[in-house]
Amino acid sequence: RPDPVRAAPKLAPCRLDFLDWLRLLMVVAVVYAHTALSGLTVGGGLDAQWLIDDRTLYYDAYNLPSHHLHAGAENMHLAGPAPRSVRWISIMRQWCLPLLFWVSGAAIACSYKGGAPRGLPKLLLFSAIGMLMNAGLWFLSPQSPECVVDMAECEGKGILFDFSICGRAGVVFAVMFQMWYTLILFALTLFSWPIFAVLHSSASSAVLVVQWGLSTGFVSVLLFLGSVCANRVRAILCYGLVEAAFLGVVALDASRQLPVPKRLLHYSMGGLLILQFCTVPFAEEMKHVEPEYICFMFAGFSKFFCMGYVMTHDRRGGPGGDDGVQPLLSAAWPLVLFLLTAVAPSTNWDVAGMLTYPYFFFVVDRCLYVAGALVVVFVLDRVSRSLHCMPMPAVFGRASLFLYVAHPWLITAFLAVGLRSVMQIWLLTVATVLAVIYPVEFARRSWAERQQLPKMPLDWDNMSPRTSFCGTPHAQLLSDDSDSGARESCSESESVKAAVR
Repeated sequence: RPDPVRAAPKLAPCRLDFLDWLRLLMVVAVVYAHTALSGLTVGGGLDAQWLIDDRTLYYDAYNLPSHHLHAGAENMHLAGPAPRSVRWISIMRQWCLPLLFWVSGAAIACSYKGGAPRGLPKLLLFSAIGMLMNAGLWFLSPQSPECVVDMAECEGKGILFDFSICGRAGVVFAVMFQMWYTLILFALTLFSWPIFAVLHSSASSAVLVVQWGLSTGFVSVLLFLGSVCANRVRAILCYGLVEAAFLGVVALDASRQLPVPKRLLHYSMGGLLILQFCTVPFAEEMKHVEPEYICFMFAGFSKFFCMGYVMTHDRRGGPGGDDGVQPLLSAAWPLVLFLLTAVAPSTNWDVAGMLTYPYFFFVVDRCLYVAGALVVVFVLDRVSRSLHCMPMPAVFGRASLFLYVAHPWLITAFLAVGLRSVMQIWLLTVATVLAVIYPVEFARRSWAERQQLPKMPLDWDNMSPRTSFCGTPHAQLLSDDSDSGARESCSESESVKAAVR
């Protein structure tokens, strides 16, 4: 009798160029959000706890100052209609980070080949470089949370800059800033290793118990270290039960004979994600980065990460390597119009605790908000199975990597020279990165082409990545395997090789 683990069907090669585009767009969106919340009170800045999206109300309600006050600022003042960034960030915030974690999990599904996840040392090195750059920026500033842009009291207090763009936070947040994402991605990759192995058929479903113990133990330690959670035992029990149910669905997905469609399992995972992200009583409200808020982010983003891996793995594991996920609700896709309306976010700005992801006071608001992010994920996943996406130029991949690390310095520099428009600073930041990376990439490609010998015989076993059947390489941003990106490395069958020869 063959071993069911060893008899698993071979996964089809994976080429998902849309993942690269999504990752690039999410990074650009993060840079825009960091620019808008850099402390600016003019030019589209959002230096407030909440703002009303009153662009269509301002001229009719100019006698009602509550419609156009920068609420939450120390000095309340009439400021005209809310900037358009209020609307844009309020909408993008719902799905930006969940989608970024989903993309990272999907990229690992294209590159994982069993054993320990690769690329973790590079991810730590990338995180260390980013935090060192942030630390240098903080050292050159006044090193005071109160010193934001255009504050007269802080003039001359910094070595090079008289302000910090870190949202009135202290040294810990200033050093981590955007690099918290790579650190939590490192942790999620380790925590999710059992799921990778089970779906890859290199381990039995029993190892999912290890993942349950690790994640539940991690949350338990954080809750007992915190001081905001009113009932720690209840929160741990709720988290543990939902985690067990989620991993049970993963085990069912890994089985070879499914009693239900795989897409129904994905919907079940999404429902459990909402339960764990939105209903576990970590706290009544969260206003600072405390252990309870870390638990909240870990609970939700880890599930988006795992769903990215599962959904992408399943699209490669069908009979003969075909897509193993057939449409379910997508068969009546016009219904998504009503679904998008039901889960649409408010266009009013409400920080609701932290910029990273809001923790609304009412559970139903949290559920609808996260459900909206899930709808976006499922829509993009289904569209990507039907429409071809062109490969992203390599220069964009490398530029997004540099942009993620360097944008705090660029935003600070443009503010220091007097720019006060969010749109201008954002566009100049992106353009500066492209202007730096494009000549470097052009020189690198020219040098590589000169090194290639003419009429060189085609060697399938030692082919360079640039001439590979799998497509042009690019720097994979914030994933576990920088050599393979959002596509699997070359693993064509002997028949394909023979046909090309």
